[in-house]
Amino acid sequence: MKRSHSIIIAIVAVLLAGAGYELWHLYFHKVWRGQYHVSEAQAKNPMLAATRLLEARGHTVRVEPVLSYQLLNQLPDGVMLLSRYARPPDERQAKLLLDWVRRGNTLIMTPDWVGDTDDDSGPEADFDQSTDPLGKHFGVAMSGRNRIDDTCRLDPLESRRRAKRAADRLMRAAEGGEEHAEPEAPQDEEDQPGQAQEPDSPPRLVCLNAPGAANTIELARPSDTLQRFEGKGPQPLWGDTYELAVLVYGEGRGKVAMVAVDAGDSYFDNDMLRQFDHGELLLLLAGQSGPHAQVMLVQHSEPVGWAAWLWQHGRLVVLGLAALLLLWTWSVSRRFGPLLPEAASARRALIEHIEASGRWLWRLPQGRALLLEAVRKSTEKQLLRRLPELHALGPAERARRLARLAKLPEAQVSDALLGAPAKRAADFTRQISILQQLRAHHER
Repeated sequence: MKRSHSIIIAIVAVLLAGAGYELWHLYFHKVWRGQYHVSEAQAKNPMLAATRLLEARGHTVRVEPVLSYQLLNQLPDGVMLLSRYARPPDERQAKLLLDWVRRGNTLIMTPDWVGDTDDDSGPEADFDQSTDPLGKHFGVAMSGRNRIDDTCRLDPLESRRRAKRAADRLMRAAEGGEEHAEPEAPQDEEDQPGQAQEPDSPPRLVCLNAPGAANTIELARPSDTLQRFEGKGPQPLWGDTYELAVLVYGEGRGKVAMVAVDAGDSYFDNDMLRQFDHGELLLLLAGQSGPHAQVMLVQHSEPVGWAAWLWQHGRLVVLGLAALLLLWTWSVSRRFGPLLPEAASARRALIEHIEASGRWLWRLPQGRALLLEAVRKSTEKQLLRRLPELHALGPAERARRLARLAKLPEAQVSDALLGAPAKRAADFTRQISILQQLRAHHER
């Protein structure tokens, strides 16, 4: 065999061995690879980590899917944490929640968002039109502000980002032949012309020195912060340095904590709870009603409709009206025996139409007056034609004269000519009969 053939065979063998080695490790060699996994319990409860932390510290945790009207009427004492997914309570819910807080309980929630503002002026017009009654009660809302907490340290992620940008700037300066180039201060650095500007994220954390806390609590600065409107509500008991993330108000013997949330996460969600001191903030707020107070986590809220309010306050009335409606429906729809065939439409006598018209007028509120007035006019017309001297007499004298002429009781004649229509059928028939007798007497 030629030497060149041996070299080719050796190269092919090496390539096959390398390919086999790679294929073995790719398809046959078992290795552990980490994969991001969300459990079913975590997907159902965004505050599952908060639940586990509170239970580990001695709190009894109760998870409710919605803040319903029925739940508000039987709230146990303790702490309620409204999730960021829960809409602000309406007027009725807010009244019940405030009554519950005044008894010595604690409510943790996020106010409604009203718009972008800065440190000096606020969107008070938007705030006045807000649909968040609790936010209006305490004079606080969520808004976009660019103020930072300069009393707190720089965010470590922001610090590393700025250091990297400074190192890149140094490297570009060195490659360009600039000697003695020094990095500028991170807060004063500017991007060079032609370089895409990177948006600055909030550079500092939010610091909270709360009563009962052993140390300063550091929180991530949310993109939207709290905005307190002077004169719109009471002064808070305590909060973070510049009132950006946490404000705690007193209400009766209880407290209401307004906590800002980010667009995607809140401090107490599963991913954010382990960052900075968010877990310590949760334990601090949960302990406002006692070291082992029961905590209720509400994932969503439900507006109270008129039907739910009516059922809650007038259940017996609704049931009674429903029963009466069923009885009335049964009474007007019942029948006896088999359904008979429809009768032929035969012609009826004139008297039947007159009787039907009379029965219909009798049932009307003014029907008896119409019937009596028609007979009176016809009778008086006949009498005045027969007895012209009646024109000079008054109504009472006319009734007395006709009673003497017809030899009828004067009271009955006066009632028939001048009285109101009788309500009883017998009395009404007598009035009509008297008028017919007077007419018949003077037609002879």
